[in-house]
Amino acid sequence: MIQVAPQLEAGATTVRVLLVEDSQADVLLMKRYLQRVSPVRYQVTVARTRETAVTALRQPFDVCIMDFYLGGFTGLELLQGLDAEELSGPVILITGVPDERIDQQALDCGVADFLSKAEAVTPLLDRSIRYARRQFEQQRRLRHLVEHDPLTGLLNRETFTQRLIRLRHAEAQQPQGLYLLCVGIDGLNSVNDNWGHGVGDRALVHVSSRLGHAVGESAPIGRVGGDAMVVAVTGMDESSVESLAQRILAAMREPLSVGAEQIVTTVSIGIVSADQSPSDVQEFVRLADHAMLAAKRAGRDTFSYHRTGRPATTRLRALLETDLRQAVGDDELWMGHEPQISLQDGRLTGAEALARWTHPKHGNVSPSLFIPLAQACGLIRPLTRWSLREAVASLASWAPLIDDDFRLAVNVAPAALLSPGFAEQLDELLSQGGVSARNLRLEITEDYFAYDDVYQKLQRLYDMGLSLALDDFGTGYSSLTRLSRLPIDTLKIDQSFVKDMTTDARAAALVKSILSVGKDLDMTVIAEGVETAEQADRLLELGCRTVQGFLYGTNEDRLAFTSRLL
Repeated sequence: MIQVAPQLEAGATTVRVLLVEDSQADVLLMKRYLQRVSPVRYQVTVARTRETAVTALRQPFDVCIMDFYLGGFTGLELLQGLDAEELSGPVILITGVPDERIDQQALDCGVADFLSKAEAVTPLLDRSIRYARRQFEQQRRLRHLVEHDPLTGLLNRETFTQRLIRLRHAEAQQPQGLYLLCVGIDGLNSVNDNWGHGVGDRALVHVSSRLGHAVGESAPIGRVGGDAMVVAVTGMDESSVESLAQRILAAMREPLSVGAEQIVTTVSIGIVSADQSPSDVQEFVRLADHAMLAAKRAGRDTFSYHRTGRPATTRLRALLETDLRQAVGDDELWMGHEPQISLQDGRLTGAEALARWTHPKHGNVSPSLFIPLAQACGLIRPLTRWSLREAVASLASWAPLIDDDFRLAVNVAPAALLSPGFAEQLDELLSQGGVSARNLRLEITEDYFAYDDVYQKLQRLYDMGLSLALDDFGTGYSSLTRLSRLPIDTLKIDQSFVKDMTTDARAAALVKSILSVGKDLDMTVIAEGVETAEQADRLLELGCRTVQGFLYGTNEDRLAFTSRLL
């Protein structure tokens, strides 16, 4: 490859020309003409062989002028072996003998123009270069609009899928460590509700930008859902992918400034390797999405792998829907209880009611499987009604044994609480059971903040005498202003903070902050997931008065509870 340095005029625009020509005489003729053209400065790189031409076409250039006949091959044959989308500029084809068939073939290959060699040494060449470059830029802008998400600038679903198909094909030919990461934003709905959809869009752009910085330019990144992005990386092993996931998680902790407030948008990441997935690309993406949802269930701001064998769990989930409908309708479920203990004197102050399902064929089905299934298939309202009936029945049977301030907590899904007549139906259920509303606590999550009439609904329940708790506090985007206006009397510290507080000063600081918020707002604070005496001692030291967790009841026998009462 020969670099030709033309005489450049000061202040003129420089245009990088790649000249693919095997004739030295034609090179000199073309160079001489390009040097005379003004005011444009042409910086010409010459490629004479097929090998040098292929290399040069993969490098940046502004326009390529290519001879049709190049010794033992043609310019069209050269272009057909390349990906046209990878070319950085337009191609103008030159031939000594004009031919209509060549003209049509050139159009089919995406060539911008087709000139004779006689025309290539006239002002027509300069005009052709200008037109070709303008057309190429317009096509590139249009292609970018078609291929990219308009908000984040990431690849859209269709374009990313096509890139992933090519990567899967290359992986099948020669394994190179292909992984797919699905990155889901934690609690984007809460951001939209607390600050508006404009800020939600800014959060999306913020996350996509931080993701791009963490991943780098070489890996394709696509937006495949409202709050989900996917990244395909190659040449990695499991250790390096985990390091990448940690970099992504760390990058997201840089806050987004909204006025005087700082919003931290954490993400949950699902990871799938190509050798753990079928060849179908849609299935590849679906498995990454399932792994991401598992990361969310594990407490958010973390990553989770898909492992071989999990598709069976996915198929089981589909088969269980019919069985769950029957179980809810026929009262095949049962209620377990997790005790809540006073750290000061060991007194039993309350419990959390936990729905359990023992399947006749599959045994104990995890709540992390059947609760989301109930939400997805429209069973969450009847399941919630069942839970409340069981809770009221339990309170009625325990009435002679419990203190007036005892609270039995029931998780209530938004779809159930916001349904018409919920408060009235619950009031009637309590009346029929002879149970005081003050002994029942309803646990809600920050998902409720997305609904306009949540304040009126909660106030109605609070006025009935019910206790209202905000579950998993600290894992989402609670606005303290909203929290102070809601009739909530209890905060529950998420178990992910409790788990790390004895080894992580930041987790301990967060627990301390939540306890301070609870105290300032005159709320009860309950720490979940207490598993060790060390955790209980540290919580008491920080000022926490009430706890629950495996330390006070095993997974199999959550309530060694009736024995405490008796």
